Amino acid sequence: MPPPVAHSIIASSLSLPTAAAVSKLFTSSSTWTRAFFATASTLTLPSRNVMTATTATTSAFATAASNTATPTDGTSRTVNNRNMFTKLASWRPRRLSTLKQRSDSTSSVPSFTSSSSSHSAHSDYSIEGDRVQQPPSSRRRRRHFSTSKANSEGGSKLSSDRAQAAIKLLPSYLIDARAITQFSPSTPDGALQLSVAENQLSELPVKGMVGIMEDTKAGRIGTLGTKEMRLVDVLSQLVSSNIARPSNEGAAAVHVFDTEMIYYQPTQGVPTLRAAMASYLQNLLVSPTHPDLPAKFDPENLVVGAGCNAVLENLCTVLANPGDAVLIPTPYYAAFEFDLVARAGCHITSVTTFDHHNSKVPESGAIRPEFYYPNRSSLDDAYARAVEETGRAPRVLLLSHPNNPLGICYPPAVMEECIAWCREKEVHLISDEIYAGSVYRKERSGEEKGEPTFVSAMALGSSSSDTSATQKGLGLGPYVHLVYALSKDFALSGLRVGVAYTENEEILMPLQKLNDLCQISSQTQLLVERMMCAYAIKDDGDKSEKFTDVYLEANQENVHERCDALQSCLDDVGIPYLPADSGLFVWMDFREFLPVMSDGTTEATESVESREQRERKLYLSLMKEFGLLFTPGMSMRNERAGFFRCVFTAASEEEFELGLVRLRKFVKETRRSKSI
Repeated sequence: MPPPVAHSIIASSLSLPTAAAVSKLFTSSSTWTRAFFATASTLTLPSRNVMTATTATTSAFATAASNTATPTDGTSRTVNNRNMFTKLASWRPRRLSTLKQRSDSTSSVPSFTSSSSSHSAHSDYSIEGDRVQQPPSSRRRRRHFSTSKANSEGGSKLSSDRAQAAIKLLPSYLIDARAITQFSPSTPDGALQLSVAENQLSELPVKGMVGIMEDTKAGRIGTLGTKEMRLVDVLSQLVSSNIARPSNEGAAAVHVFDTEMIYYQPTQGVPTLRAAMASYLQNLLVSPTHPDLPAKFDPENLVVGAGCNAVLENLCTVLANPGDAVLIPTPYYAAFEFDLVARAGCHITSVTTFDHHNSKVPESGAIRPEFYYPNRSSLDDAYARAVEETGRAPRVLLLSHPNNPLGICYPPAVMEECIAWCREKEVHLISDEIYAGSVYRKERSGEEKGEPTFVSAMALGSSSSDTSATQKGLGLGPYVHLVYALSKDFALSGLRVGVAYTENEEILMPLQKLNDLCQISSQTQLLVERMMCAYAIKDDGDKSEKFTDVYLEANQENVHERCDALQSCLDDVGIPYLPADSGLFVWMDFREFLPVMSDGTTEATESVESREQRERKLYLSLMKEFGLLFTPGMSMRNERAGFFRCVFTAASEEEFELGLVRLRKFVKETRRSKSI
C-alpha cells in the first residue's frame, strides 16, 4: 500500500486552514481509498437512497484538499491524516507585521482568557515553530481560563487543563442558581426559575386544532380527535406513524424503525429532511416579507446537527482560526462564550453601542431600543479593538436576531448596514435567528410604524435582482450565514435539532464532515420531517394549513399574552423595561435598586469590577430574599449594571402569577427600605 499523500492548506477570507484540513482528511489517505470515495460519490444505491452523494461534492473535496497554506513561522509544512489534529492548532494566517514576538514561556494548551475591558473570552497564544507561546502579562484585569506549564505538569492526572478551562467559561451566576433551593410543590418558598430560556406554554393545547394529517402520494392520512391537541400529542402520533416518508413520493411504508434507518446516514442530514427544512425556512424567513423573491433556500446548502450551539460552533470552526475574533453586540447570550471558546478557541470581542449614537444614554429612566443597535461606528471601533487584542482582523460578526436577551428585533436598516459592512470588510456575518418563529408583534410602532418587526438576514442579504437560472440558493454570497433550531419556537430543545445554512462552497464540505461529530439520530430526523410536512385538522373542518404554521400562530398568541401580563405589572410598579416584540423574555431595568456608587462615580465611568459587585448584591437579594431568579445583565456583558432578563415563559401559569406577586413585594419593600 502506498504511503499517505500529504497536502498543504491555504488560508483565505472565505474559509480557513481548519476547513481545508477537514476536507482533506479523506483525500490524504491511500490511492485506492481516494479512488473508492471518488467512485462511491457518484453512485445512487437503489435500496439506500438516503446515502446518495453527488459528483459536485467530490469536486468540492478535491478543490479544498488541493489548496496550499502558509504556517505562522513561514516554514514549509505538510500535514497527513495521521497527525492532523495534533497539528491543526499550529496553522495560522500570517499575523500583522506590527505584532510583536510573544515571550519565550511555553504552554502545552491554548490559553483561554477574558479581558474585562472588552469582555472577551478567547484563545490568545501564538506559534513559533512547534512552540506554543503564551502572551505577556497584561495590565488589564483578566480572568484566566488556563494553567501554566508548571501547573499542567503537576496538575491532575484525572482530567486535562482543557477540561478545567471549559468549566471556568460558564457564567458565575449559574453556580449561585444551582446552590439555591428552587420552587416546587414540596418547596413552595424556593426561588422561581425565570432565567432559563424554555417555553412551558408549549404544553398548552394548540387552539382550534383537533387532529393531524400526513401528506402522502395517495392522499392525506390523519386522525381526528374530539379535543384540542398539544404539541406532545402531535409528536406521539407522528413518532408511531408507519406510512411513507412525506417528502419521498412513491416510497414504501416506513416503520418506527425501518431497515434504512439502522445504517449510517448522510452527515449533513437525510435529503428528505433537508428538503422539508428548506421549505419551512423559506416560509418562515423569506416569504412573509419578500413573497415575490425568486431565490429559494437550497437543501444542498443546509446542514442539520445536534442543536444550534453545535452547528454554530462548527460554523465558527470553519470560518475562524483559534484566537481569531468574533464580534458580538452587547448584551449577548451568555453561553456564546462557552460555545465559541471551549473547543473552537475563538476570541470574543464585544461590540459596545451606547457611545456610538447621537444622544447620551440616560442615567435613569428607560433606555430606548436604538441605543442597543450596532452601527458602522460601533463595528469599526470593535474591529480596531479586535486587531489590537489578537493582532489580526476579526473573522466573524455574530448577530442574535431576534435578540437574546433584549427581546427585540433589529430594524431592516440596521441589518442591511451590518451586512454591507461585513461584505466590505470581508468579515463573515452569522445571523442567529433561533427565535424567528416567536415574533408576536408583527409591526413596528413609533417612527417605524407599519414596518415589519422582523426581516431575516436571509431575505435582506439575498441577491433578489438575479433571477437567472444559474443563481444557486438565495444568492447570499460567501459572507452571510444562518443558524436556526427548533429549541425555542417549538420548545423542542430535548430533540437537539439545529440548522446551519451557508452558500460559501469553500466551507460546505468541511461543515458537513464536522457534523459527523454531532449528527442527530435517524429516528429523530424522520419525526421532524413528518412534523414539517404534516397538516392540522381544525375544529371548523379546515385541513389546508401546515401544522407548523398553526402551532407557531397559537404559540405566538400565548407568548404575547404572557408578555403583556409581565409588562403590565412592570408598568404598575414603575420599573422601566425594553418593550418586547419577540423571544421569550423582557429586558428589565433595576438600576433604581442597586447599591449606591462611590462618590464622584457615574454609570459611564464606573469600573467593570464595581458594576459586577453592585449587580451581584442585587441579584443575590432578588434570589435569596424574594425568590426571583433572573439572568443578571453583567453576565451578558451589558454596558450598565442593574439590568435583568426575565424569561416569562419558563414558568407554569401558577408559578408565573406567584412571580408577579413576589416582584411587587420586592419593589415595595426595597423602596421602603431605601427611603428610611
